[in-house]
Amino acid sequence: MKQLNILNRIYTLLVIVMLTTTAGLRAESLENNAAEQVVATLQNALIQAMQQGQEIGYSGRQKLLAPVIEQTHDLAAIIRSVLGGHWAKLDSGMQQAIIRAFQANSIATYADRFNQYGGEQFKAAGQQQLPRGRVLVRSQLVRTDDNPVNFDYVLHKTDGGWRIINIVVDGVSDLAMKRAEYGAVLQKDGVAALVSMLEQKTIRIEQGRK
Repeated sequence: MKQLNILNRIYTLLVIVMLTTTAGLRAESLENNAAEQVVATLQNALIQAMQQGQEIGYSGRQKLLAPVIEQTHDLAAIIRSVLGGHWAKLDSGMQQAIIRAFQANSIATYADRFNQYGGEQFKAAGQQQLPRGRVLVRSQLVRTDDNPVNFDYVLHKTDGGWRIINIVVDGVSDLAMKRAEYGAVLQKDGVAALVSMLEQKTIRIEQGRK
């Protein structure tokens, strides 16, 4: 009888462990699906902007994409990461100025680049866990010329859900490119010059699309 009680206890413990593990895996799966949905939301909007690109024009694409980019990207975290040690040295007014300039330029760049449709479609290509609780969501932009473009999205968790903090296109990190470009301006002329550069880039995009 004593041996039977011990076996029952072991069995109960095994069941508890299995249920806990299953619940953990289910929660992780739901989290990963949420990250994939953020990427899908962005990509669906990009395809829509491309399909309607010529009809609605640059300003229409800008209006279409602006809320989606703000919803799917952590733009403040991206610019903080790009500025590195420079960020903490800025007062709150300058921090807000660089965030606004970066946000406007990011939206303008998306609206400028995704402007016409030629049958392209985004295709999910899997995902993986990254250190520090981040997730990598892989996808491809499939084109009619059978030469797909690989998009890898790095997301982190915020109070508002998963947000994109880097995009790697065919192995080229957008975050690394921005650090190199913005860093050169910061070292030479400072943050005010970087704000001005971003504002001028946005103006040139808008003028080029009129």
